[in-house]
Amino acid sequence: MSSDAASSQAAAVSDAEAFRVHNLPDLPHEARSLKQYAGFLPTALDKPDWNSHLFFWLVEAEEEAKSSEPTPLLIWLNGGPGASSLTGLLLENGPFGFRLGDSKLSYNPHGWTKAAIDQPVGAGFSYTKSKPGEWGDGPGYVNSLTEMAEQLYPVIVAMIAKFDWLKDAPVYIAGESYASKYIPRIAHYIHTKNEAAGSKLVNLAGIAIGNGIGDMVPYVAYESTPDYLRHFGLIDAETQAWAHGRLAVCKQHCDREEWAEAYKVCEDMSETLLSEKAQVPFIYDIRATTDVFSDLSAVTAAWINDPAVHKALNAGGFPWRQSDGQGPSSIGKPVPDHLESDQLLPIPTKIITDLMEKYQFMTYSGQYDGSPWNFLGSERLIDQLEWKGKAAYNASARVVWKVDGEVAGYMKGDVAGFSYVLATNCGHLVPTDQPKNALDLIRRFIKREPFA
Repeated sequence: MSSDAASSQAAAVSDAEAFRVHNLPDLPHEARSLKQYAGFLPTALDKPDWNSHLFFWLVEAEEEAKSSEPTPLLIWLNGGPGASSLTGLLLENGPFGFRLGDSKLSYNPHGWTKAAIDQPVGAGFSYTKSKPGEWGDGPGYVNSLTEMAEQLYPVIVAMIAKFDWLKDAPVYIAGESYASKYIPRIAHYIHTKNEAAGSKLVNLAGIAIGNGIGDMVPYVAYESTPDYLRHFGLIDAETQAWAHGRLAVCKQHCDREEWAEAYKVCEDMSETLLSEKAQVPFIYDIRATTDVFSDLSAVTAAWINDPAVHKALNAGGFPWRQSDGQGPSSIGKPVPDHLESDQLLPIPTKIITDLMEKYQFMTYSGQYDGSPWNFLGSERLIDQLEWKGKAAYNASARVVWKVDGEVAGYMKGDVAGFSYVLATNCGHLVPTDQPKNALDLIRRFIKREPFA
């Protein structure tokens, strides 16, 4: 190795070590061998006065560091909009986290997320035009999903550049709920950047969307809600008819591209159905008797905002908050307020079909998710979409997916192309409700293994 190459390698290692997580409190014994990195990366180098930064948390297992083959990098994004992706890492699919009724971290043998990014600015630790200990409402907040992709892309590129083992890693972007709008946008942005450069600046391999593909065309998702609730006997026919009347008004606003007005009508209809008519305690799982997410979020917020945790995560004194207006750790709704006009705006058809035709694309839905992102809306959107592989998808058999001999769900499509999975006995938070099955699902997806 030349002296210049050696110096460059040493600098890269030093740069990575600056993000190393040390002395993370309450870390379970089984997770102490994991190398972890966390911290802030700037979103817009050409706008330094915005002071906008996204927070990332990256986990590297020892066996991955020793492997000569590039290990897939799975980046997890939560939705909201404004929800912290650290909730996914700590409550759903990370190597350790919190479980309902337990205030201490526990090891998760079924974890699979390797990186979580709080985005857009305002979510979690990520901030804009702020000083440590403060929250700002500066110009760095995004007002469209185009701006979201422009903000997130340089952070993904910078994160990959800082860690040698990520250089050639196939990248998978996964998430749930409103992230079904984030993921197609950032994935297609990466796709266009790679095409323009004539090389893979980010080695995008595929995307996985949980409980939310219907949200790519949001009206379809909202339209499914009364029919889903009626199917399970949670509302009567009269209430279902009332809801479809309100949906007709929402559709009129959509047809006139009055997106903010459409969102208000559709969201009001959904909240009335779920909170007042059906009186579902937790819309993301119609079986639940309490608001599971709020309970878990309170425990998570208390731990993350411990000064010792802040120090270990290189968080620089910035408070961790949800900014989607949900749960006890929320500071309000700055992110959704800025994205109000984007909430009902559909993802352009070309973006969806490009991704379905050129990359691995899996979407999965939890059977008992009662929110607008239920399985019925997902299936309806798939039926409506037109793409080159549609005939093959329609002709494919719906197979029974089993884990350790037990039915875990049903899969349709091509695991190497586009596939849809209905996960049984779980709600919106599939990895929380069925951790072993969720790990099996994502493993089959990445390894392109058949589900039956």
